Amino acid sequence: MRILLGCAVALVACDDGGGDAAPVKDAEVTMRPPRPTDDWTIEAPIATDGAGLHADLAAGPGGVLGVAWFDTVPETGEACTEVGDSPPDKVFWTLRYAGRDGTAWSTEVAHRVLLLGAPLGLALAFDDEAVPHVATMTGEPLAMQKYCGANDLGLLRRRGEDDWTLDTVAVSSATAPAGDAASDFGEVVGPWPALAFDAEGRPAVAYKDVHSGAIQGDDLTRADVAFAWRTGGWQHEVVDFGRGAGDYSVLAFDLDGRPVLTWHTPVEHPSESRRGVWVARRETDGTWAKVRLYEGSTVEGPDVVVHPDTGDLWVSYYEPVAKRPTIARLPAGADLADADAWEREVVPTEGFDEGRHARLAVAPDGGLAAVWYRCAKATAADCAPADDAVVVGWREDDGAWAREVVDEGDAGLCGTYPDLAFEADGRLRVIYQCSRPRGARFTFQLETAVRRRR
Repeated sequence: MRILLGCAVALVACDDGGGDAAPVKDAEVTMRPPRPTDDWTIEAPIATDGAGLHADLAAGPGGVLGVAWFDTVPETGEACTEVGDSPPDKVFWTLRYAGRDGTAWSTEVAHRVLLLGAPLGLALAFDDEAVPHVATMTGEPLAMQKYCGANDLGLLRRRGEDDWTLDTVAVSSATAPAGDAASDFGEVVGPWPALAFDAEGRPAVAYKDVHSGAIQGDDLTRADVAFAWRTGGWQHEVVDFGRGAGDYSVLAFDLDGRPVLTWHTPVEHPSESRRGVWVARRETDGTWAKVRLYEGSTVEGPDVVVHPDTGDLWVSYYEPVAKRPTIARLPAGADLADADAWEREVVPTEGFDEGRHARLAVAPDGGLAAVWYRCAKATAADCAPADDAVVVGWREDDGAWAREVVDEGDAGLCGTYPDLAFEADGRLRVIYQCSRPRGARFTFQLETAVRRRR
């Protein structure tokens, strides 16, 4: 059976003056009831005791699978004397990687990241030799700015068990010059990294540039989205500058070798409306075509995939007002910056608040699969453990949407940071974070489930 899965959070980027999103109408599709969860085998957790923050699952050549994440609780280190008298303690967040070998997951520490506040994303991808790479913030304290946190963009490469090398990709705002004094000022880069490899096996990374790291009041309002591509050495350029863009970035390459980038802009620019979900594509002349697919705030990010056969772009995003996922498709050859060229569907959710952190994957038969977090009933104000769940959905050949509940929460929240990938034998695997009781306390763990083949 062919699976055409749709997912939440659509991201489309646009040029200065790029197209705005056309109104989204409910799709004229029927809704089949969720199928029994016994189609899914919930396996032993990949990691326990505080795992799964920003979990990212990736599939590589030869059917290799891997997942990277941050621990949910940081470690406190020595005093950060680099920033002067009465310094704070250093706070390190552990970044872990687990690879699947046969039926078992093998976990190791990839990096310890010095951060101010919680981590702002990571990105995992495999190169053409099935070697895992992770994009993340890295770096030492900035004495001049009294900034005791990571402030560079790094690319980790696994050489062997517990052996990762670090390539520093960007160190300051000036690394990707915009030709604007305000945008080229600052030393804090690397939040919300996105990672992909082109057809020649060369890595590319997109990231947010927050200049002085919010030390100045307008750092987040005028943040930039930058792009780096290792074609020989690293080549850097700005995609969107001075408008506060770059949260939850995701990167892919289309069939013509062009980078396609999605992100969420969480703030309004003082002189123009910019908040929303964007998609951008680097054209052959080096310019970035951009479009806004959704005007408004969203949470937990969008996703984008390129269909390997047709070249169509698929984007998913969550609409907080409607409390449901939307998917958008751009047919191959269409004008990305033309909002009317995108076909949009709102996925029915049967009375639930669904669609947060929606992720997409293309099935071996060419169908599109999606997974997302069900937060609560649509009438609830907050996410509720009694009603939350991991949901997988797809659109079948007759146009009807089918969904399955993979796992449901109980006493603790369950289903955050879901992701999915197809195994070499065609089975669909999902990962997700759940809070489970361990003695007298609850702790987050990274869980996984696999669907039997039809």
